[in-house]
Amino acid sequence: MPPRTKRPSIQRILFPTDFSGASIHAAGYALSLAEKYRAVLRVVHVIETSREARGFYLPHLSFDKLDEEMRESAKDMLRKFVETRFKGVAGVETDLLEGEPYKEILKQVRVVDPDIVVMGTFGKARVDRFVFGSTTERVMRKSPCPVLVVPPPR
Repeated sequence: MPPRTKRPSIQRILFPTDFSGASIHAAGYALSLAEKYRAVLRVVHVIETSREARGFYLPHLSFDKLDEEMRESAKDMLRKFVETRFKGVAGVETDLLEGEPYKEILKQVRVVDPDIVVMGTFGKARVDRFVFGSTTERVMRKSPCPVLVVPPPR
């Protein structure tokens, strides 16, 4: 009889969300794992600010004000998402990040050192490669820890 394989211990879960239906569906899996293993669940959202547009002359826009409004709106959405999806769950942490989503998620993987990343994706055949390839696939390919990719419900 072969020796038993040691079960992995899940103490920290990273859950990036974009507040989409795919993220809402994947939240259930992240919650289930967090409850089962009594793990810390870190929920992050990445916003892209207007930094790339700062070199252009647009006198009617204040990029600093626009960025601050984006941050406040995203912070509020993240708070509401966590209150709705993870209500009453101990050990939930949140963070609002700025930059290119897959890069910021991978930075979080290095900083937080999670045991698993849980992410949602879209299930459309042709669109899947475009959307899935842009963030989820990059995280999956470059993450040093396992990534649970949750497809949309059928």
